[in-house]
Amino acid sequence: MTKLQKFSVVLSTLMAATAACSLAACTNKPSDTSYGYDDDFTYYQEMVMNSEKKLYVFNRSESLSFDELVLAEAIQGIYARTDAKYYLYTSGSYETWLDDLVDNYGFTTEDITLEEMVADYIADYGNGYVLYDRETLPETVNCACSIAGVTNYLPVDKSLQSAAEGYGLELKVDASEMTEMECFSQYKDQLNNTGLVQIDNELTYMRDYGIACGYFFIWREGLDSEDLMFRGEVHDWVEENSPVFGWVPNDEAQDVTVASQYGQFVLASDYCYNMTVFACKNAFGEFSFTQPNKSTQVVAEQGKHYVCIMMSDGDNLQTWYNTFPFSSSYLAAERGDFAMGWSLSPSLSDLGQNVLNYIQRNAADSDYYVCSVSGQGYIYPQVYPDLEAYTKGLSSYLRRMDMSVVQILDSGYSASVIEAYSKIPELTGGIYCYGNKYQEGNGSVYWANDKPFVSIRESLWNADVAAMAQRINNYAKDPTSIEGYTAINLHPWSMTYQDVEELVSLLDDDVVVVTADDFIRLITENVPHVDVIR
Repeated sequence: MTKLQKFSVVLSTLMAATAACSLAACTNKPSDTSYGYDDDFTYYQEMVMNSEKKLYVFNRSESLSFDELVLAEAIQGIYARTDAKYYLYTSGSYETWLDDLVDNYGFTTEDITLEEMVADYIADYGNGYVLYDRETLPETVNCACSIAGVTNYLPVDKSLQSAAEGYGLELKVDASEMTEMECFSQYKDQLNNTGLVQIDNELTYMRDYGIACGYFFIWREGLDSEDLMFRGEVHDWVEENSPVFGWVPNDEAQDVTVASQYGQFVLASDYCYNMTVFACKNAFGEFSFTQPNKSTQVVAEQGKHYVCIMMSDGDNLQTWYNTFPFSSSYLAAERGDFAMGWSLSPSLSDLGQNVLNYIQRNAADSDYYVCSVSGQGYIYPQVYPDLEAYTKGLSSYLRRMDMSVVQILDSGYSASVIEAYSKIPELTGGIYCYGNKYQEGNGSVYWANDKPFVSIRESLWNADVAAMAQRINNYAKDPTSIEGYTAINLHPWSMTYQDVEELVSLLDDDVVVVTADDFIRLITENVPHVDVIR
């Protein structure tokens, strides 16, 4: 498909959806094995922690402004390529993660000021800075960060120019009137096109990692032809099967569709700090993630109805950095004795081994994990141009994460999509999410290569828990029919783990809650391998 053809498809999709709901080390080019890719396959550039595991913590001894944080994060990112040593402190989750690094990985810490960071940078990288003017032209901060990634010049806002020069910095590039389009035109041949940072110019997050990788920073909220054409040009420049960090500028459905059509997957990370630290695999030892409760080997019995319950939105990296591990509404809840599924992004194996280790250390016996959503990143599989390459990457991630069930989020059922996923050796089946509250499939089952892909039948999404329990109690108690099985989605933004507890307490004794792996196995072993579409 030519660039013009792609743009035409993107433009029509956007308009329709508006009415509807060393950088050379970074590569996403795989090496083939029998089906998937090598065990150490990655889409991401690994950061390198300093040998002493000493972190200089900024924003703790002094409170930095927005533009001071951008400056400090640029230094953090530049060093992280070969010698990561800076950590951005905020109270809450990033304080907890810092304590975790000290307590479990032998890190030491020392507070540092911005002025000291700049002096350190000047000694090692020179004194250049690139000027931006966020007040007059907000997008210049993204331009300055893009330029910083390829020049190692520090981004400095006009409001900090006097202070920066007082630190000894010298103006090298004036981007204070530069648009993102102009920046892209001038620097695209120097930027790293195996990823993209799509971040609001009013946010300081993801600046460190994006600069470390030399990615282009973009934020286009407009829907006029010029904005859309520019977005199409940028996506066309980014390699297929590459990540888009940050979030979407307009509408989730339409913008994820745009990325998917160009063969890129979205990693919701617009509130992630310290990714350059969390991506330092050399800091956390040999990686091993094992499901705490993958299967109970339950045996199907007549007169029983089987359900599995899974929380959605686990593809969202920023929630794992900030919310899900620590909130009493999610993984920090006191868990019951029933199987509870948590969706989890396997990309955390590259971008947060410390997060996964924390999750595993604090797992309850009743916890299990499913892959979300659609794989290693958020895509709509029906419009993804090279789904086979994507699923080959997913094969490697499932293997290292001990996962065998994936949640697929799409606009609806597709035989070709199911066929593509079914070829993954590690995958035993999938949970299909589509339509309003993910449940328009109403428990349908689709088969490929003798693997079932079961759609959500019930959704805890602004739901009446008692009414849902009553419906489930009246469902068929026949494990030889798909009618004897119900996949339940927990929507984490409208309901909580406590709602799941209430639901389970209202289920009859002949309703059995099982893991997703047991759910898929029971269906495979007992239900005829024939599509049933409700």
